[in-house]
Amino acid sequence: IPPTPLKEVKWESPNLVSFIVMKDPIDRRLSGDATTSKLFGEEADRTEEQWEAFAKYDGSINFMLTRLTPDHCGEEGENATIACLEHGKELLRRFTFILDIQCLEEGLEALANELGLPIPDVKKGRGRTSMSARERIGNDDIYDFIVGRNRLDLELYEWSKSLSLVDCSALDEGDFDDDLNVADAGDVDQFSDAINYNYTLNATDYSDDKFDAEDDSVFNNQSDSKSTNEELGSEISLASNNITNQDNINIDDRESIRALQIENYKKGNALLLNIHITHHAGTTFCAAMKQIGNTPSNACNGGDDWPETVPRHRPWEYDETDRNAIELRKVYHFISWEFGIIPPIPLENVNWESPHLVSVIVMKDPIDRRLSGDGTILKMFGKEKYRSEEQWWEFAEYDGSINFMLTRLTPDHCGEDGENATDTCLEQGKDLLRRFTYILDVRCIDEGLEALAGELGFSLPAVGKSSGKTSVTARERIGNDDIYDFIVERNRRDLELYEWSKSLSLVNCSALEEELFDDDDDNNDIINNDDDFNDSAGNDGNVL
Repeated sequence: IPPTPLKEVKWESPNLVSFIVMKDPIDRRLSGDATTSKLFGEEADRTEEQWEAFAKYDGSINFMLTRLTPDHCGEEGENATIACLEHGKELLRRFTFILDIQCLEEGLEALANELGLPIPDVKKGRGRTSMSARERIGNDDIYDFIVGRNRLDLELYEWSKSLSLVDCSALDEGDFDDDLNVADAGDVDQFSDAINYNYTLNATDYSDDKFDAEDDSVFNNQSDSKSTNEELGSEISLASNNITNQDNINIDDRESIRALQIENYKKGNALLLNIHITHHAGTTFCAAMKQIGNTPSNACNGGDDWPETVPRHRPWEYDETDRNAIELRKVYHFISWEFGIIPPIPLENVNWESPHLVSVIVMKDPIDRRLSGDGTILKMFGKEKYRSEEQWWEFAEYDGSINFMLTRLTPDHCGEDGENATDTCLEQGKDLLRRFTYILDVRCIDEGLEALAGELGFSLPAVGKSSGKTSVTARERIGNDDIYDFIVERNRRDLELYEWSKSLSLVNCSALEEELFDDDDDNNDIINNDDDFNDSAGNDGNVL
């Protein structure tokens, strides 16, 4: 344990570049050394009694938090508090870089690229064994006991992936998240959902997405939009003046509110905000907005350049929405709020009708989202292509992602009730979606972003028109009708919300996919007309 707390170091010094390598704490616990072998025998020959003694040993409990926090609070094991976890996060945020040992070689290569150093010729290996920790221990009760005692170290590690310079999970899978076309920034929702997050979130919770112009398959040929975006960038730096207000606007008149918000954004007096449900194309959205004008440095969520006049928590309360949006628009044209965890205060509390805020949410088929891979899912249920029927059933019965959207959009998290979620729960989700300025559908995210650019008066770089869904259906990926139907039933309210949201989506993805162009109606099959935005409870979304 450091003799003085690590937080006492001036990590913000301009003369210091700091980085830390993070590792799965259970894998670390199994790293052999002479002391461990002497106390508990060699791992391969360890008896059940020795494994139990190993599990109860306090010397390595929450090893990372114990060393990162000023009061060594990780030593409290399963009794360590959320405040302890937050101490660890606060310190990690202050480091310049975070690497993940799962792909250390790639991380070092990326680090060299960041620092302008010669890129080493490294062998691309993985920093983990072919056997899981559960398999190495060989006893579920002992494994679960160790996990319970080190749960906050596990939380910290999973959370740290969102700040890691390289997304190891995407590398391990050898592909990309189907809605992003780029490696996902990491998912923190699985461990996080198990904990009651009644504390203030820091806007620097999420990592800066690294986009290489040569590797980026979504955005290229930036020169076409340069002049327009430079003009927008100059607008962003201006203080808000000549602000159009809403004194005579009825807050129930959605179209008047939207028109006012859009007008103010074009004048540089309204902030564009993405409500990013994790795995809903937030990385793609952020990448595009970074090319338009100023955004927060860390995945558009926050960073060291965040203005001191604006609190870092999210979401905002109603009375602070105007002030925060005005202040942030002096610095940025766009920010993002990512919610892998459940928002600490209800999203309905935000003044979404503020004339200084243009809000966007990207919707996604909840079953496709459920199949978005991350390190935690791989650890719990194995890789999708090798998953046994038993593992698929465990995956289907897992409560951590049930009705993922409704659970985050509704004030009482009623989506957690799964198949028992009520009509009232669904209506609460619809009520919130109606209050956002725009809804996009990830199935045609590129076309959606183009349409959004047209609405808001900026130009996007040329984009490749690619659907945000895989060529293989969720049913085919699961490969078992009973399991698929079980997952659908448990998430039926999320499915109903998604189907209903298509009537409000800026672009009609189904029309694009079917190539149905109505020349007599100015392509209104594709760009949803304004009447769709006034859709009320009359459209109950019972499409399934």
